[in-house]
Amino acid sequence: MNLGLYSYLGAVLAYGFLAFLLLFSLRESLQGKLLFIAMSASACWALAAVKIALHDESYLVVYQSFEIIRYIAWYVFLIKLFEVALPGADGRSNSYQKFIRQALIVSVGIAVVMLLNEILADIDALPGQYVFGITGNVILSLIGLAIVEQLFRNSSARHRWATKYLFLGVGGIFAFDFYFYADALLFRSIDQDLWDMRGVVHIVAVPLLAISSARNKNWSLNIFVSREIVLNTTAIIGGGTYLLAMAGAGYYLREFGGDWGKIGQVMFFTLALVFLFVVLSSVKFRAKAKVFLAKHFYKNKYDYRIEWLRLTDDLSDTAQSKEHYQTAIVAMAHIVDARAGLLWLRDENGTFKNMEVWQSKHFDDVITENGSLIQFIANKGFVINLNELETRESEYSGLVLPDWLQEVEQPWLIVPLHGVDMLLGFVVLANPLVERSINWEDRDLLKTAAKQIASYLTVLMTSSQLAEAKQFEVFTHLSAYMVHDLKNIAAELELIAINAKKHTGNPEFIKDAFGTVENAAGDINRLLAQLRNRRTQNEKKVMVDLVEVVADVVASKQHIFPSPRVQVLSESIILPLEKGRLSTVLAHLIDNAQQATDDEGEVIVTLSSTDSMRLIEIKDSGHGMDEDFIRNRLFKPFDTTKGNAGMGIGMYESREFVRQLGGDIYVQSKPGKGSIITLHIPLSSSHGGDTDA
Repeated sequence: MNLGLYSYLGAVLAYGFLAFLLLFSLRESLQGKLLFIAMSASACWALAAVKIALHDESYLVVYQSFEIIRYIAWYVFLIKLFEVALPGADGRSNSYQKFIRQALIVSVGIAVVMLLNEILADIDALPGQYVFGITGNVILSLIGLAIVEQLFRNSSARHRWATKYLFLGVGGIFAFDFYFYADALLFRSIDQDLWDMRGVVHIVAVPLLAISSARNKNWSLNIFVSREIVLNTTAIIGGGTYLLAMAGAGYYLREFGGDWGKIGQVMFFTLALVFLFVVLSSVKFRAKAKVFLAKHFYKNKYDYRIEWLRLTDDLSDTAQSKEHYQTAIVAMAHIVDARAGLLWLRDENGTFKNMEVWQSKHFDDVITENGSLIQFIANKGFVINLNELETRESEYSGLVLPDWLQEVEQPWLIVPLHGVDMLLGFVVLANPLVERSINWEDRDLLKTAAKQIASYLTVLMTSSQLAEAKQFEVFTHLSAYMVHDLKNIAAELELIAINAKKHTGNPEFIKDAFGTVENAAGDINRLLAQLRNRRTQNEKKVMVDLVEVVADVVASKQHIFPSPRVQVLSESIILPLEKGRLSTVLAHLIDNAQQATDDEGEVIVTLSSTDSMRLIEIKDSGHGMDEDFIRNRLFKPFDTTKGNAGMGIGMYESREFVRQLGGDIYVQSKPGKGSIITLHIPLSSSHGGDTDA
C-alpha cells in the first residue's frame, strides 16, 4: 500500500476544497487573500508530492520549490496578521511596525535563498548542497514556529477563541516539518515513513484552519505588543536547539546501543520532549528567565508603557464592587509576580479592616490609626520588604508587625495606598513566584501603581457613598410625603374630638366618626408598613432600666411563634437612653429572630454585664447567615432579603443607635445553626447627652 500517495492525495483535496471556499467567500481583507494564496501553494505542493509518491522524480525540483513557496506564503500571511493592531495613532506602532517589516524581510529572505539553492542544485549540483538544503528547511520550520508562538503569546485572551485552531494547525505543520528535517539532517537521508506521514499531518491541519477561517471573518486578531518577545523567541530557538542536541544524542544511542539501541533512542527522545514541555510550561521558569533577561540585557527592569497599559486594563474591569477590590490586589500582584494578596482599607471610624483577599486567608482583626504599622507607613511612605527586616534594621526602626501577619503564607511586601490627604489603606503581597530582591525601580513602580489604585478605590468608595446618600435622599422625600399624610389624619381625628362633645347624641355623627376612625387606622397601617421602625424626631434620653425595657418588648412579642424567653444574668441595669429607640431596636432584632426560626425553635434574650459593658444577646435557632452575607449585606442600608415586606434599614439603624452610645453590634452565625446578635452598650454612655430623670 502506497501510504504517501493516499496521504498527499488527501492533502491535495483538502487544501483545494478550502482554497475553493476561500475564493468564493468574497473576503475583502488582505489577510483573507493571503490565506487563499497559502492554501493554493500548499495544494500545489501536495500535488507535486503525489507525483513523487508515484516515483516520478522529474517533479522533485517542483516539489522542493513549492515546499519553500509554501513557507513564504505562510510567513507573509502570519506576519501580516500583526499589522491589524497597528492603527498608526498609537505611540507604539512605529517601532513595532519596523520590527514586523524586518521580521518579514529576514524570514522571506532566508526562504528565497533556500529556493535559489534548490533551483541551482537542479541545474548544477555542488558539494554540500544537500546538507545545506536540509539545514535550511530546519531553519525555515523553526522560523515558522517562532512566528506562530509570537502570534499566540501576543493575541488578546478574548480573541484566542477564534484563533487557537489556526495556531494549532499551522504550528502542528511547522513542528512536524522541524522533526522531519532534523531527522533527515542527522541521518543524512529522508525517512520514508515520516515522509509518507506528512500528508496525514496536513489532512488533520486543514479542518483546524477551516474552523479558524470561519471564526475570523476579516482576520482582525487585535494583536497587542508585549515586551516578552525576546523571552518567547529565545524560548522557541532554545527549545529547537535543545531538540537538535537530544536528537543527536538519540542517534548515537541507536548506532551504538546494540539490539536495544532503537528502543533506547525512542525512550530517550520521548523523555527529552516531556522534559522540554515541563520546563517551557513552567510559570516559575519563565518568571526567572524574565528576571534574568531584564537584569542583564535591559537598562530598565520594566517596560513601563506595557505595565501601565496592563494596570489600566486590569482596573477597567466592569465587575461588581466586591470583585473590584480583588481586581486591585491582582493588578498590584502582577507587577512583581506575587501569588497572593490582602487589601486593608480605612473605614468610617478611622480603623483599618481587611476588605478583600486574593488566594489568602481573610482576617477579622482591626488595626487602629495609632498602630505601629499604620504610623510607620503613613510617616515613611515607602514599600516595606518583609524579607529585609533583619538585614536593614535601621530602616525599619520602631516598626512592630501585627500578629495576624504571621498567619499569611510567605508575606513579602506591604505597599501603602495614600489618598489625597491621608492613608487610605495598604496591600500585602505574599507568596512570590520567584524569590528576588526589590530595588529602587521595583519600589518606584509599585508606588506609582499604588497611587493609581488608591485613586481607583477612592472613586469606587465615593460612588458607593453617593449611591447611599441618594437612597437616603429618596427616603427623606418619601418620609416628607408620609408626614404630610399623617398631619391630615391627625387633623381629621382632632376634628372628631372637638365635635364629639356637641354631637355625641347624634347617630349620624357617631356613624361618620367611626367611618373616619376606620379610614384613619387603615391609612396609619399603610404608612407604618412603608416606614418601618423609622422615627421622625429624636427622643430625650431618660434613665432606663434595661431589664424592664427588655421584659416589655419580649412581652409584646409573645403572640408570635416562637415566643421569646428572657434570661437575666445580672442585677438591675439603669442607663440614660432613648427608651423608644431602644425598644424599637430590640423589637426589630427579636422580630428578625422569630422570622428566621421555625415555630418549634427558640428565641432567647439574655442580659448580662462585664466591668465596662452591658450586653443584650438575642439568640435564635433559625437558618443562620453565612460570613459573606454578614460582612457585605447585613448592615448595608436598603438591602433587604424580605422583598416588599422590608426596607432594608432596620439592622443599619440598630447598629447606628448602638454606635451612638459608644458601643457596637456583634454577630455570630453559621448557615443552619442559628444566630447570636449581641448589643454592647458601654457604661460610659451614662455620662453623655441631656437626660430627663
